[in-house]
Amino acid sequence: MAVSKFYAKWKKSSGEEELVNAFDALALKGRALIETSPKEKASLYDIETDLKVAPKHGHKKDGRYQGQPYFTYYPGEESPLKGTEGSFEYSSELNAFIEAFKSIKKFQIGYGERTALIFPKAISPMKRVVFEDEDFVVLKLWIEIDETYPYSEYYRLNGQLGIEFYKTKRPEPVKRIKLAQRGVPLLEAKAQFPESTKIYVPEEFVSSEQIRGIAERVREVYQERNYKLYGTFDKYHLEAFVFLDDNERKYHTLKTYEEQRQELEAEIKRLEACFSQKDARVNQLREEIKQAEIRLRHYCEKEEYYKKLEKDNELLNQEKAQLRTERQQLTEQSRHLREERDAAQEETKSLRSRSFWQRLFNK
Repeated sequence: MAVSKFYAKWKKSSGEEELVNAFDALALKGRALIETSPKEKASLYDIETDLKVAPKHGHKKDGRYQGQPYFTYYPGEESPLKGTEGSFEYSSELNAFIEAFKSIKKFQIGYGERTALIFPKAISPMKRVVFEDEDFVVLKLWIEIDETYPYSEYYRLNGQLGIEFYKTKRPEPVKRIKLAQRGVPLLEAKAQFPESTKIYVPEEFVSSEQIRGIAERVREVYQERNYKLYGTFDKYHLEAFVFLDDNERKYHTLKTYEEQRQELEAEIKRLEACFSQKDARVNQLREEIKQAEIRLRHYCEKEEYYKKLEKDNELLNQEKAQLRTERQQLTEQSRHLREERDAAQEETKSLRSRSFWQRLFNK
């Protein structure tokens, strides 16, 4: 059931066309917004054949519908693709990617060694592209690009991008070549989620809420968490690719400027790194000078201290010499005084040894 047709085109009375999945179609039918019977009033059309189709519930079990709904042709409809495999495959993974990317605001693609950030202006899922020979292909996703980064990618992609999600079946060569000749770059991306996201996709969707929930998780992975949508541009597709208007010249011109900018940015980073190293060395030398000045200041302080000690010592020596001189003078004076004292004592002794009458008459 999961490989049955899951999408159809709703042609409104206003002339507007809208892609709807089988869940949406059954809901529109239940709200009486579309009619599916009789066939003449039906407004749902197959994307590949443009023949009218009707939404059907999944298989019925125990009185309840189970499994994923799908679109089917009306009885007796002579479809040119009836009984054939069709031009592309359906699967739950493919449906989840289409549902997620049909309203994505930005995402990155990775191919080869290149990476580009895409900002869509308009997105058309399951777009039927008709060529001049009336042949057609159905493109899983067609994006009119608003802006890219790097900017040159906008012109390299002709301002548009086709994405062919696949599970096992790659696009037919004719699809690659004709889209290339139309100027539509075709990125072939496998509908496979990164293991780190842990997104589980059932074999069949059982409700519109389920597919919306999974699509929201897938969209968040590629829009907000910067996971890249990896894919390839087939070499034969690139060989046949046609640049539109003046896009090739604009691409090469802008690419040259971007490469020059990258070179300048690399040179700026190199100079900044060199400056950072030199700045670190300057700071180191400044610190060494600071430490040297501190040591010099300490040395000068000690030198001043030693000079002061020498001066104080010199003053002390002078004072010592002066004291020595004064001591000598005092010693000499003391000697004279002792001599005078001794003489006085001798005289006193002599006087005491004389009689009264000798002392009286000084004899």
